Amino acid sequence: MLFIESKTSKRSVDAAKRLGLLEKLQEKGMTPLIRSTRLNCYEQALLGPDRVAEMEREVASWEETEDDRTYIRGDVFCFEDFVLFLIFGDDEDETAGMRAGIVYEAQIFEPTKKLDAFCRNLSDALDATGGESHNGALDDESEWQQRAPRRIAAPGHKVSEQESDSSSLSQKRDAGHPRAVELLEDVEARRLLRRITESQTEGRISEIVSGVENEAAVVSLINRMADAGLLRREVQVSCRKKGRSLFRLPSPDALNVITASNATCSECGTAIADEKIEDLVKPTETAAQLLEDGSWLSSRVHSSLRELGVPENQIDTGATSEDGEAHITVSVCDEPFLLVLRDGDVTTAHARHALARQLETEAAHLVIISSGKIQDEARERLREHARRRLRGGSDVEVILIEGVDATEELRQAFERVSQKALAGELSALDASLGLSVGFIIATRFRLMQHEGALTDLAESAVGALAGSLREF
Repeated sequence: MLFIESKTSKRSVDAAKRLGLLEKLQEKGMTPLIRSTRLNCYEQALLGPDRVAEMEREVASWEETEDDRTYIRGDVFCFEDFVLFLIFGDDEDETAGMRAGIVYEAQIFEPTKKLDAFCRNLSDALDATGGESHNGALDDESEWQQRAPRRIAAPGHKVSEQESDSSSLSQKRDAGHPRAVELLEDVEARRLLRRITESQTEGRISEIVSGVENEAAVVSLINRMADAGLLRREVQVSCRKKGRSLFRLPSPDALNVITASNATCSECGTAIADEKIEDLVKPTETAAQLLEDGSWLSSRVHSSLRELGVPENQIDTGATSEDGEAHITVSVCDEPFLLVLRDGDVTTAHARHALARQLETEAAHLVIISSGKIQDEARERLREHARRRLRGGSDVEVILIEGVDATEELRQAFERVSQKALAGELSALDASLGLSVGFIIATRFRLMQHEGALTDLAESAVGALAGSLREF
């Protein structure tokens, strides 16, 4: 998935100085893609590099006088793991000035610092060419302004100024129980936990596994849930003769300590080791917190969003409703997504409620994520809503996901949005190249990603071969 950040400056660069600015940037190691393509075209036309600069000036003059078009609207600069872009505005419209930006993937290190460095290089290059600002000289911090990202609050939660800071949000949304959340993705684990919670037998393991086809699998699941902090194990000791409960211990180890001391029953005097001993399990507070309100699903989806590289300050989680419905809003390239999470089946009533939330937030993308089944009537209502909005001139995308792992479906949706946003961001440069610059950049990232994967595979194979040769 691609991300875009940009900054704007009010400094205008007239057509006569833009070529010099690009040349200064090239001296700093930033090769302009569009200009290089044009120069290669001129060299091919002239059958050699001689007089290429003269031809460039002639074409630029013709574009601006005869065709009434600006020869240089901007350019892009490609690096190994990111792409920078520069777009010049026109005095006739509201885009006057400059817009500098960076296109990157989630794994890039400190993209904002790279963009800041690019802006400083632009200011220095413009000063070297004699460029002027409408409002006089400005320092780097005030000259380049960050475009504020669009963000909407999840239903039931108002975004505060403090929460807009990514560090405070990160602390707030820390799930704190990753192993427990991962285990609750298993439908059998959720069923067993609910069964233990609703059980009137105080969670006796012997009664839980009785009548189950695979007792070993259930016992193994109970042990894993205990290790993850979802269940608390206890040992109950009762008098065999009178049937009274004597005491409970937190673990079998504690029982071993007591039996080793030759303790006896206070009711009948029999050794504790000979009394009735039962293993018990009870849901912990963590289990109640994660399961009862479905917050485990919110934590799982939140982890998926962070895995996809969505910044923390672009994620907002609302309060979970009494019936277990949760809402998360996400902004991807200034496109708002509303995620409605349901731990269980989605009925027509739930679909109607989700549509009301979509209208409330005006989100362009409605994503329904259900740990159970989305009923056919609910699917039809949601799809009909999308068709009706489209006929009314408002395009709303509805995405339906059954299952707790929504990472791949969200990735595809986010990639569609980011590629569309990239094409729009760089559309001003399309006429200069005669092609869609945004599509070229998006395809470039995709192909280089595949090339990197093949390179890693090849290096792994070579390493394995070298290792096998050293064994002989």
